[in-house]
Amino acid sequence: MGEKDLSEKYLESYNDVFADILNVLLFDGKEQIKPSELSETITETQYKADGKPHEQRRDIAKLWEKQKTELVLITERS
Repeated sequence: MGEKDLSEKYLESYNDVFADILNVLLFDGKEQIKPSELSETITETQYKADGKPHEQRRDIAKLWEKQKTELVLITERS
């Protein structure tokens, strides 16, 4: 199973694949997000909740430069 997850993550890291996935999920397949408008961003962040530090990890994270918005894909691991 680990190889499948890595292959999926690797494929989704391409801007054109990432944009296609999110355009289908968010915009009914209309090209709102263009691959050229995406750039890499951090996949790990830290935050404090209930007085305790926590870490959040995402599989793929991209910055949508046109909208100044961070877009994230998180895939379920078996």
